Amino acid sequence: MSKFPFGKPSFPFVTLDVFTTTPFAGNQLAIVVIPPDQHDTLTTAQMQAVTREFNFSETVFLFQRASHAATDVPEWRIRIFFPKHELAFAGHPTIGTAVYALGTLMQGANKGRLLCPAGPIELEYFPSEQRARASIPHNFHRHTEADFTREQVYALQPKLKDAGVEFKDVNVLSSVKGMNIVAVELADREALAQVYISGIPARPKLDSDWDVGFGAAYYYVFIDRGGTGRPTVIRTRMMEGTLEDPATGSAACALSCFLALEMRQGGQTEFQITQGVEMERQSEINVRVTLGDGGKGNIEKVELGGCAVQVTEGKIRL
Repeated sequence: MSKFPFGKPSFPFVTLDVFTTTPFAGNQLAIVVIPPDQHDTLTTAQMQAVTREFNFSETVFLFQRASHAATDVPEWRIRIFFPKHELAFAGHPTIGTAVYALGTLMQGANKGRLLCPAGPIELEYFPSEQRARASIPHNFHRHTEADFTREQVYALQPKLKDAGVEFKDVNVLSSVKGMNIVAVELADREALAQVYISGIPARPKLDSDWDVGFGAAYYYVFIDRGGTGRPTVIRTRMMEGTLEDPATGSAACALSCFLALEMRQGGQTEFQITQGVEMERQSEINVRVTLGDGGKGNIEKVELGGCAVQVTEGKIRL
């Protein structure tokens, strides 16, 4: 920890654009680094205040270890905050933190681990591409106790009803408990382009044992339904009240899990998801879902992948 005037503690931070290799595209992320001797310095309330100051969709607090033995897989405890509350897991913070921790702090280490409230996350890093792949905590769930109707979708997007846009499928999904989306399949990219920030939040009725956490509307269209040796290619947009998110890894994982179970194309299904185009912050998200029993069983593994590029660095004073 360094000192600003008046004895105020400060902590180093970096910002990255995630799911891109192009600065000022992708999804913004702030990472605040907490040195080993200062792990108890920041309170939860202070972390929440710092998150609001950055005003990105998420901010990560990365707790450094004093050292990593040469034989150890390097690991870091992290906490992830949305401007309004803490999250057990989120996708783009995981990928951005993996790229920074393994690429910068560990100077290109190939493997690592993040410890978040949802569970441990095993990491792989590909230095030449600035790309990370994370085996994420997953507890996929499709909510079935109450339908989310087409009229409810139109209530979120009134202009779509006026334009006569139809919905092909609507499902309420969770990648883990607390991370919930209304997944709305549209017919084509022209329909997707008509989605807009309505300011109306998605409030689906969740199954009784899952009625917690964040909710948003996630609109998607198929570009290529994939097949042998080809990924399924999808375009998406994410709306949460007054905000549009340029890249949403947890939503991409939830949708990919749902589709992998529906499609049953084999033991492993690859998804390439593009988001943020309409915001001019194009993001490229890769998800790989592994099903047991050669594709006939349940979800065994979910891997989230993508690139990140550092944009700024500095220190933040409490």
